[in-house]
Amino acid sequence: MNKLKISVEKTVKYLREISVVVIGVAITLFASYWISIKNEKRDVALYLNTLKIELEENIKVLDEVIEYSQSSVRYANYLNFHDKKSLNRDTIISYAKVFYSAESFTFKTNAFEMFKTSGIMRFVEDKELLLSIWDVYGSIDELNQYLDMSYQEKRGDIKKEALSTEFGKLKMKDVPMRYFYTTNIPTEMLRMSEETLKQSKEMVLKLESTKL
Repeated sequence: MNKLKISVEKTVKYLREISVVVIGVAITLFASYWISIKNEKRDVALYLNTLKIELEENIKVLDEVIEYSQSSVRYANYLNFHDKKSLNRDTIISYAKVFYSAESFTFKTNAFEMFKTSGIMRFVEDKELLLSIWDVYGSIDELNQYLDMSYQEKRGDIKKEALSTEFGKLKMKDVPMRYFYTTNIPTEMLRMSEETLKQSKEMVLKLESTKL
């Protein structure tokens, strides 16, 4: 009887020890999992905030592109709605900074490139947000390529211009950059820039309101 009692007590003691070990392991695993989840959310938040800051910088560039494009469109409209006889020499000269400039604009994408290669994307639960991020940077890249193509073409036309740089000698029969500005390039540049700006601003608002 005593042997049986001792055996039961040993068994109970063993089970208690096993239970303590199991519970300890479970707590450790849960704590590790919780810390891991917390770290993942922290990393996602850091990357999303970095993307927001980068997009805000790109918005400033887009504002500059739009301001430049609007001037280009005004000059294009002036040429398109006037024949050579009705063109005013002083009006054309007032657009000199527009038709003889080929400014280049630089958009930032380093944060997005890091985001793509970091592996953090898989921790973003909001897949619609993730797609929106890809879309806005896709628009920025498309616009950047269009701007590069446009400015390359414009620089080529500038080199071909046979006009005197002394605008006082400008002849009305030689309308500066007529070929370039009677295409749809200036209008398309403005359209794409405005759409990308709107998309970028909406993305910034989404990132600001995102709760992890």
